[in-house]
Amino acid sequence: MRKTVLITSLALSTALAASSKPVSGSVQGQALDTGGKPLSGVQVWIKPVVTTGVAETLTDDTGRYQVTGLPPVGYRSYAWLRAPYQGKTFCYRLAQPSATDYNAFNPREGLVRNFRWQLSGRIPGEEPYSDLGYFGGSLPLMAAFGQPRWATQDDEIELQLTPVGPLIDGSVGKPMTKTAPARGMVLDVPIGTYRVKATFIGTNGTREALHVSAFDGNYAEEATVKFKPSGDICKGATGGAPGRAYVYWKFQ
Repeated sequence: MRKTVLITSLALSTALAASSKPVSGSVQGQALDTGGKPLSGVQVWIKPVVTTGVAETLTDDTGRYQVTGLPPVGYRSYAWLRAPYQGKTFCYRLAQPSATDYNAFNPREGLVRNFRWQLSGRIPGEEPYSDLGYFGGSLPLMAAFGQPRWATQDDEIELQLTPVGPLIDGSVGKPMTKTAPARGMVLDVPIGTYRVKATFIGTNGTREALHVSAFDGNYAEEATVKFKPSGDICKGATGGAPGRAYVYWKFQ
């Protein structure tokens, strides 16, 4: 089990040997992939709620970590995974088993915080209207230039998404239908490559097929879109939303 006492701006006691039972002032756990296998090299943060500083470490070859010597104050736990896919590296914030695990805790008696790679779903406590609030990626909806009319705040676009090849974790994806405001973005889609079709839904409920593209050009009834990473930093406030795939649309 990998352990650390690397904390900025916090006083620490001597590191204690790793054990199956957490010792006082420690947090330990394991990070697993979507299939339940250990994840090594995962960045783990044990971050104070009020004071500055952070204890950070990496999981070992068995996916385990331990942080010791923590003063008895409030903390929250976080973990991030770098996942390669189609020549790019995506950053995933890992999930925790229970919604209560995202709450602040005091490690006075020692405790366990485990993590797991999750391709989609809400992140408890995060903004639900932002792509940082989900484990999945987002598809911003981009209206083409030069159209005879524009979408209003109340119009919607429905996307039919069909996976092309395996998802980022190697699993087989499922077709899905997602609806979002026409001037917004589709949220929480597992990272992969998708064939996309789009339907415009007016405020009065009328539906009409749209032309789509992965960029502002070569529009057709169907387009193939690929996700790109949201950024290079894979920890902290900017390490969250794993990626975006822009969908450009226009009226036929």
